[in-house]
Amino acid sequence: MGIEAIDHWVLVVKDLEETFAFYRKLGLEAGWQERPGGRGTRPIIRISETQKLNLYVIDRYEIESPTFAPGYATGSADFCLRWEGTVQEAQDFLKQAGVPVLQEPAARSGALGPATSLYVRDPDGNLIELITYGDPKYR
Repeated sequence: MGIEAIDHWVLVVKDLEETFAFYRKLGLEAGWQERPGGRGTRPIIRISETQKLNLYVIDRYEIESPTFAPGYATGSADFCLRWEGTVQEAQDFLKQAGVPVLQEPAARSGALGPATSLYVRDPDGNLIELITYGDPKYR
């Protein structure tokens, strides 16, 4: 027994609708999830069946999350999402979605070893890395 994966993490955001719209551009499900115990719904971004981002609006974070992290701020996250496909496909997808890439693709070291990645920012300034493994152009 032990830790097996990241389940979810939290983003503190300024505007839910703007955040939803951005992550939908990335092809992710963004919306509301029922909370257990009849506690209403929670805004989330679904990464996969087993991973999600919980969202809190900054001016309500301390009220809605009694165990909130000290020193929280919008735009302070830096996380990596695995891209299935080539770097060129990721670039084309982002261009079509109207999401600017911060720099040219670069060799990186990810959880699975050597990879190539691109960086973008969400509406709050969070840094999002899209990483791909095994792209023959960047081996």
